[in-house]
Amino acid sequence: MKIDKLWGGRFEELPSKEMVDFLSGRDVKGIPPCDEQLIPYDLWGNRAHVLMLCHQDILSKRDGKKILKGLREIETLHQKGKFGLDASKEDVHSNIESYLIGRVGIESGGKVHTGRSRNDQIVLDMRLYLRDQVLDFVEGLIFLMGALLQKAEEHCLTIMPGYTHHQHAVATTFGHLLLSFTEALERDIQRFARWFDLFNKNPLGAAAGYGTTFNLDRQLTSKLLGFDGPTENVTDPITQRWEPEAELAYDVAVMMDHLSTMAQTLILLSTREFNMVRLNDRHCTGSSIMPQKRNPCSLEVIKAKTSFAHGMVISLLSVGKALFMGYNRDTQWTKYWIMDLVNESKPALSVMAEVIRLLQINKAQMIKQVQEEFTGATPLMEWMVRQGSLPLRKAKMAVERAVKYSEKEGKGKVSYQSLKKALAEMKVNIPITRQDVEEMQRPERILAQTPSIGTPSEQGFKKDIASLQKRVQAGRDWFIHKRKGIEKAKVLVSKMERQLGC
Repeated sequence: MKIDKLWGGRFEELPSKEMVDFLSGRDVKGIPPCDEQLIPYDLWGNRAHVLMLCHQDILSKRDGKKILKGLREIETLHQKGKFGLDASKEDVHSNIESYLIGRVGIESGGKVHTGRSRNDQIVLDMRLYLRDQVLDFVEGLIFLMGALLQKAEEHCLTIMPGYTHHQHAVATTFGHLLLSFTEALERDIQRFARWFDLFNKNPLGAAAGYGTTFNLDRQLTSKLLGFDGPTENVTDPITQRWEPEAELAYDVAVMMDHLSTMAQTLILLSTREFNMVRLNDRHCTGSSIMPQKRNPCSLEVIKAKTSFAHGMVISLLSVGKALFMGYNRDTQWTKYWIMDLVNESKPALSVMAEVIRLLQINKAQMIKQVQEEFTGATPLMEWMVRQGSLPLRKAKMAVERAVKYSEKEGKGKVSYQSLKKALAEMKVNIPITRQDVEEMQRPERILAQTPSIGTPSEQGFKKDIASLQKRVQAGRDWFIHKRKGIEKAKVLVSKMERQLGC
């Protein structure tokens, strides 16, 4: 008998390979070197820089064509998985320049670094990399929000108890709960968009941090690389190399907090004690010893990755605390931290989207729970304020007593007898019937009586979901616009290469 897993016999469906990778982390596999992820960006930056040097007559067309041909050769090898980094050559920049010199000779290849330093080169590579990650996060958020909105619409009238302090509070709907998660994620898109406003600027031309005597056209390289323009000060992006990474890490950490809150909520609601939702088998794992176990590991891993994100934010903030003007080697570590954070966090979006999409909802249990633990006490109190023109504080004191008496009767909602007793003790005389007490605590009535914007009422839900759908579409439009801008820059690079005769 062959055994691949130590559990799974009770499952109808096992996790996919992607889910297993998400759950297992680095247990049985390593991660590639950071600079391997930068190869495409370094090649793009090299091509843009060489085209600019030729445009400025700093580099001859003959030398430029040789270098660009060599760069395309590296790109082809990389796409085929045949361009590996040599650790003896220190970094991606040295590997690519060394290969070029080996292919076209030092007389031409040795000119690729003209007017440039590894300082502005790595900052450029990282900004190109970070920018792509921002767009990936936004794309993942849009996908997740779409899943939430679809599920919310299906359950706009699925009544459940709302909670405070992990205890029953008032009636709400499962659809409204999902909209609350969507609202938070929409702010995450705004944060990522703000990252673009702050850091989609071109650092190339800063050289070591103080510019160069070569007449570089930083506006041209900005266009070729899809930036909004060059940084206005060349020292700033070199000294503050940590800042775009820290800003993105903060945005990711807030997003992960939102995902972690969703995860914890679904974990509790899926327990036997709550029994309101059920995760699909593919998002659970079993135990190596307990045959009955069905553990919500996908959601627990999201919570762990959130803690990891917090640690990376602190590391990135700390490295920027005491830097002297210009380049500081401390900031080299920002590359490792932000790449680890991105690689750990980004898959959580697609995992959560699939969790939501396949989630099973126990409507009967939700409606049963919402009729217990006095979830109608607050709406009953508010009705008494309106009906009897009572001060809210007085009405609350009366209902508090009624809850106490009802508990002694073994009831899960305020009884007519208990309320009448409480009102008599407080010498409050308002017209109230047994039917009033029952009706004002009925969940359907409660939700129908919450007219304000953003409430769980059907009317409030429809307005809320319509607004969120528009905002998700606005995020999608922003994403498409930014992606097209980047692709346009890449097309421009190819066009200028053809004009050069490459």
